[in-house]
Amino acid sequence: MLAYSTVSQLGYMMAALGAGGREAGFFHLETHGLFKALLFLGAGSVIHAVGTNDIFQMGGLFKRMPQTGFTFLVGTLALAGIWPFAGFFSKEQVLSVVWSAGLVLPFLMLALTVFLTAFYMFRVIFVAFFGRSRAEGHPHEGSPSMLVPLWLLAALTVGLGILLSLALRGAEHHVPTWLTALSLGLAGVGILFAWLVYQLETIRAESLARALRPFYVAARRNYWLDDLYSGLYYGLLVSFSRLIGWIDRYIVDGLVNVASAWTIRSGRTLRLIQSGRAQDYLYGVALGLLILIAWGYLR
Repeated sequence: MLAYSTVSQLGYMMAALGAGGREAGFFHLETHGLFKALLFLGAGSVIHAVGTNDIFQMGGLFKRMPQTGFTFLVGTLALAGIWPFAGFFSKEQVLSVVWSAGLVLPFLMLALTVFLTAFYMFRVIFVAFFGRSRAEGHPHEGSPSMLVPLWLLAALTVGLGILLSLALRGAEHHVPTWLTALSLGLAGVGILFAWLVYQLETIRAESLARALRPFYVAARRNYWLDDLYSGLYYGLLVSFSRLIGWIDRYIVDGLVNVASAWTIRSGRTLRLIQSGRAQDYLYGVALGLLILIAWGYLR
């Protein structure tokens, strides 16, 4: 989930660049690198403790691993774009740049991603850290070498957000108020929806999957990209590779082999006149001289 989340946030950066907002794209690159490093290290701490990366084999980890849980929550809030964490400001800048460029469809896609990001990241929070305990053994916090970087990155994430909040308060802020409300509202709805589905279980995940079956099937099949690649690979690329292989073996290598065989045969034939005996060479010189005299006489 963190890896797919990284891909979606790279999409945010590319959207900003495509809309002409270099500063917004690099701004989100910087803040995202900070809190995503926090999330990946937090995930490593959890995997080290429970021995699996399947969130549905975890649960109740916040009580057993409060430091990892708290710092992971900080990174999740930043990724979801909640004020005043660092991710809120950079994501808001990206949305503002894309909207100002008049790119309505990309803006709607990015806005939907705000909801989805908050939803699936807080699914991790509610299932792994606050859900029913399913973890085997006795999960526990890691060593200081694991915890200190988590606290350092969490402090930087919060500190950068507060610094940006203070800096923008005194500067002219170009982001429309409605856009800020929309971004926070979509993130809040995503968090609320994840809470209803995975914490309270008021909405069953299975019922949600059935209601959104076309989207669920598409997501489970990776939008058929793997099937498309397999079809192209075996239907087109392999056939083309076999053709190239035949040309390489029988035409390219064939010409090279014929030329080399002819060269070897010619060398073996010419080698016969190299006997190493001086009288043979003298006879050759005499014969050549006679041929030159005859040729000159005929001319």
